[in-house]
Amino acid sequence: MNVWLIQSGEPLPLNDDIRKMRTALLADVLVERGHSVYWWSSAFEHQRKIWLSEKDREFHFSPQLTLRVIRGCGYRGNISIARYIDHKIVATKFKMQSRRVNKPDIVVTSMPCHQLAYESMLYARLNRVPLVVDIRDLWPDTFLGPLQKARLYKLGRIALALDFAKLSYLLQEADSLVAMSQGCLDWGLNKIGRPQGRWDKVFYHGYKNRLKNADLGDFDYLDKFKNKQVFVFVGTFGDSYELRLILEVARRFKGNGKKDLLFFLAGTGEQYERLKAEVADLPNVLLPGWIEASDIEKALFSSWAGIVPCNSVKNAAPNKVFEYLSAGLPLISSLEGEMADLIEHHAMGLNYRPGDAEGLYNCIQKLSTNSGLRSKMAANASRFYEEFGDADRIYAEYAEHVEKVFEHRKSRKS
Repeated sequence: MNVWLIQSGEPLPLNDDIRKMRTALLADVLVERGHSVYWWSSAFEHQRKIWLSEKDREFHFSPQLTLRVIRGCGYRGNISIARYIDHKIVATKFKMQSRRVNKPDIVVTSMPCHQLAYESMLYARLNRVPLVVDIRDLWPDTFLGPLQKARLYKLGRIALALDFAKLSYLLQEADSLVAMSQGCLDWGLNKIGRPQGRWDKVFYHGYKNRLKNADLGDFDYLDKFKNKQVFVFVGTFGDSYELRLILEVARRFKGNGKKDLLFFLAGTGEQYERLKAEVADLPNVLLPGWIEASDIEKALFSSWAGIVPCNSVKNAAPNKVFEYLSAGLPLISSLEGEMADLIEHHAMGLNYRPGDAEGLYNCIQKLSTNSGLRSKMAANASRFYEEFGDADRIYAEYAEHVEKVFEHRKSRKS
């Protein structure tokens, strides 16, 4: 098969020290299974807010794998008008450029962004090729969250009416809906008012850890981690994460005289400069900025627990959950719905409510003062990862699903 993967927003594997995520992992497996892959993405890296290319261009990784990046206008805020415009530009340019590329046998498009996914759906229908829609985030619903806090929810619904209409059409026209969690899949099915069918599947993000048995001796921060219980956050410093809540808790532990805790918050984004200014008087917080994939994994294997401090999107199961679990880290999470239930059911961490500094403090206090509980939860985290989070198994099953959707459509045509 010639497979088009259409996704913007995850790190692009342009060098060996980039963490491969969902689309990159799926692309690798499809190539291993003998298919060719043409991946459409943005020239703007969402995580670091930098340009990967000054123009639209192709990267040829192998005869079977090509990445095409499209330049938009860029943006600074994760939830912003500039980001909306950037995605609209990329979607419009995809519409024009897709006519000049060899037609695929099947299209796998990710949502978000819904504008690019919508244009890929129109292409698939025009060219009569099957379409798989991968639901990773609840767009455009996500944009309504900040508006609801500002009491502008109804105005937001009106302003985004066309986007919601496009979303419904996109989901209705898909041959298959897949999602990163059952909750996300249910959200998509509810949007179009139908039950889950044969071709609707859940594939967790999973994570492929390259450094499971790595020597940590060359880890830049090993001395700072020594004799510390490290609570780690790795990710984009966007406003979807309550990182200042962690600083509030760190300040409280400092006031209590507890010196064996370290909060290691690695990444960059719109909150970074604000946080950097606030940690000058917090010796128990380390902000290294952006660090490479190898150091991220070494940090995880040297840590006590992983923090998931979301302004919660219900039923989300983000990348960092499986990233932490791959290193056997218990989770301290504000996720709500499906992931919160899994954490509790499998006893692989502790939940607190979004915005609840007292709850976060109590979770960290409980895990830091009970090494037996921490060990039990770490073992459960590893067990859950092996059963549900192993990327090799997940993406083999995902690739097989793509093959079956193609074969099903081919048999229907014949």
